[in-house]
Amino acid sequence: MRGAWSIIEATWAETVLRARRLDEVLLHQRVNDEWSFVETLRHLIFAHDRWVRRTILGDTAPFHRLGLPPDNKVGVRPDAAVDVSALGVDVLAEATLDDVLTVRKERTREVRTIVSGFVNDDLSRVCAPNPALGGLPPSRQVSVQVALDVLIREEWLHHEFATRDLASLEPAH
Repeated sequence: MRGAWSIIEATWAETVLRARRLDEVLLHQRVNDEWSFVETLRHLIFAHDRWVRRTILGDTAPFHRLGLPPDNKVGVRPDAAVDVSALGVDVLAEATLDDVLTVRKERTREVRTIVSGFVNDDLSRVCAPNPALGGLPPSRQVSVQVALDVLIREEWLHHEFATRDLASLEPAH
C-alpha cells in the first residue's frame, strides 16, 4: 500500500503540473460530456471521504463540501432525484483548481500518514460499522485493505480519464 500510494501521489503531481500549463478555464471544460479536470479531482475528494474518512477512520461527518459524488449513483446534476446536501456536499459549488488542490493535499497526506504507520495486521482490520450517510450500509463491513484498494483504483482510473482529457485540451504542437 505504501508503494502504491507513493506512485499515485507522484503520478498526480506530474499531471497537476501538466494541467497548470493550461488556462484554468479549460480545466473546467468537459470533454465528451464527462467530468472536467477540476470535477474529476472533486470526485476523488468524495471517494477519499467515503472510503478513508467514513469507512476507515469512522468519521460521522466525513464529507467536504467540494466533494463530488458519482453521478450514476448519488446524483450530481441539479435535476438529480437524490439530494446530497444532507452529506454536506455542494455539487454546484464553484471551485478553482487551487481550492480543490488544497483539499486534495490534505486528503493525500491523510492516506500517506495512514499507510506509513501500518503494522502487520492493520490491512486486515475490519472497519467498524458507521451509521453516517453516504457509504456502505452498517451491515456490510470491509477491511482497511478493501477500502484502500477501492480508493487506489478510483485514483488510478480517474487519472487515466484526466490525462486522456488533458491531451484533447492541450494545443496541438
